[in-house]
Amino acid sequence: MNGPRARRRTGTQAVLRLLRHHRTGLYTLALLVGLIAGLGAIAFRLGIDAWTQLMTGSPEYAGGVSTGLLAPLGPWFVLATPVLSGALVGPLMALAGRTTTGHGVSGVIWAARRSDGAMAPAPAVASTASACLTIGGGGSVGPEGPIAELGASAATLFGRRLGLPTRSVRLLAAAGTAAGIAAAFNAPLAAAFFAMEVILLDFTLDAFAFVVLASVSATVLSHHVLGEALATSLPVLDLAGDTRLGWVAVLGLVGGAVGVGFSRCRYLMADAARSLLDRLRVPVWARPALGGLAIGAMLLAFPQTYGESEAVLDHVLDGGYGAGVLLLLVLVKVIATCLTLAVGFTGGVFAPSLFIGAALGAAFGTALVPGQPSAAAVFGVIGMGAVFTGAARAPITAVVLIIEMTGQYSLLLPLMLASVLATFMSRFLTRTTIYTEELRRRGDDVEDPLGTTLIGRALAREVMTSPPGVLEADTTLAEAARELRDSGSSVLPVVGPDHGRPGAFGYLLGCVSALQVAEASLAAGAAARTVADLDLAQERVPASDSATMALERLTRGQADGLPVVEPTARGDALVGWVSQQDMVRRLYRHQRDAYEAAQARTSFGARVQGWWRRGVTRRGGGPDAGAQPASR
Repeated sequence: MNGPRARRRTGTQAVLRLLRHHRTGLYTLALLVGLIAGLGAIAFRLGIDAWTQLMTGSPEYAGGVSTGLLAPLGPWFVLATPVLSGALVGPLMALAGRTTTGHGVSGVIWAARRSDGAMAPAPAVASTASACLTIGGGGSVGPEGPIAELGASAATLFGRRLGLPTRSVRLLAAAGTAAGIAAAFNAPLAAAFFAMEVILLDFTLDAFAFVVLASVSATVLSHHVLGEALATSLPVLDLAGDTRLGWVAVLGLVGGAVGVGFSRCRYLMADAARSLLDRLRVPVWARPALGGLAIGAMLLAFPQTYGESEAVLDHVLDGGYGAGVLLLLVLVKVIATCLTLAVGFTGGVFAPSLFIGAALGAAFGTALVPGQPSAAAVFGVIGMGAVFTGAARAPITAVVLIIEMTGQYSLLLPLMLASVLATFMSRFLTRTTIYTEELRRRGDDVEDPLGTTLIGRALAREVMTSPPGVLEADTTLAEAARELRDSGSSVLPVVGPDHGRPGAFGYLLGCVSALQVAEASLAAGAAARTVADLDLAQERVPASDSATMALERLTRGQADGLPVVEPTARGDALVGWVSQQDMVRRLYRHQRDAYEAAQARTSFGARVQGWWRRGVTRRGGGPDAGAQPASR
């Protein structure tokens, strides 16, 4: 009876070990995550179409209003649709969308770089459903934010159920993000680079393999359901000579500045809307519906900003607008997108930034070469990459994404130039991106170089421990010698007779070393002397100082430890201790975890060699027995 059960249990354990620690198992999980994220992206796209169809009777707004739910309103339906969508989005996000990680790409970045990569599935589903209502209801946002979150949450399901290591969950979260974006934009390579360039900041072979497997599986699934058409169909374009590269450089710099402006406007409008709605005491769940009135009013004036504006984008690249109208579209699309997000709707900024860039570039091309529609298309495509790079600071993703979406491989060189210069302009103007600015406002700068170090920006109070011992001012030299011996430290703090406030060890007078006590004990009259009579060292670390400054003082003074103090009106209160030994322990734990992770990532070939060597050793051969092990 127990035999089959034991074998099944052993088999299950073997499968779990394979999935947790071996590349083969983790690659299998990446494929599964890709398929799940791909299904989510397909459902998301179909949901947008279904809501648009319900509202207008047409699969897209460009088809006009025919038999939809709001058809009796005629052109006024654009005023009602955002309000109706907001009335559903607000309660949905208030009830099911609460999460500590944040939503969209910013939330995935935080989870992948600061946390364990896990994202709760329920808030991700709520965010995705809300984005369907937002985009289908006319909100000027894109699909990548909710799709990224949904893909990362798919990885969380496996991570929690299988107990995967943190690094594996992070890689799977990035893979899920790439898979969702690949399926949504039909751009698998760009999605893979987005996951590595924006989410992980990791260009290792393992990361590339994970995200590519997920992107490919999601894209293949999407092709079978949604088809393989390019996102934007254009004739073959050419820059018409390298002499125009100078104008491309100008467009790259201008596009980078516009991308930064778009990012700044997004958060300034969010601050303004939050302040106004707080003063009006509008509940959070009601804000999207109320804000929908403003969005609808804008749609009445500028219907080109409805949803993802795909049909308008095609008209822009076909040279269907004059330069003045195109610049106006740049402005109104920025305002419409920022307003949509500011009042509580959900969505991404991929599609809006591409539209803004296309309109900017088309205006540039139209002004540069009047009467030549192909110039609007050429510079419009280049502008897409420049503005997206300026906002997201992801030049590799921008180049690959635009090429995959348009198929314009002849524009690869100017796209690369414009994206690099847009990156330069973006870094010159700001140190955050449209994704990381949200995290900075939450108090977490994921781009901080110190964030990747062992102690980061921790304060001294966060790394201190209790002192190994504390000497009173009236402690005799003999008692001090015994205390130093028992503590195992070569230096101890000396405090005054008043222990001060609760939680402190006393008011610090200084520190005494074992060498000082030994030398003073040999002098005449040593029996009557106390540690307060010695020349105490005054080096100390304020608790509010950074841990980096504490390490600097430890290294400079070559001391075993230093006291951590908090200044008060009566003096410096001793509150803790930082020691070289404790810092070494921290370093060891960090190194040990990395070593164990490296051991778990060994290849199949290395494991086979290890098994063979152990077999040779058991048979009596040495580690270098080679192909002729000793026999017995």
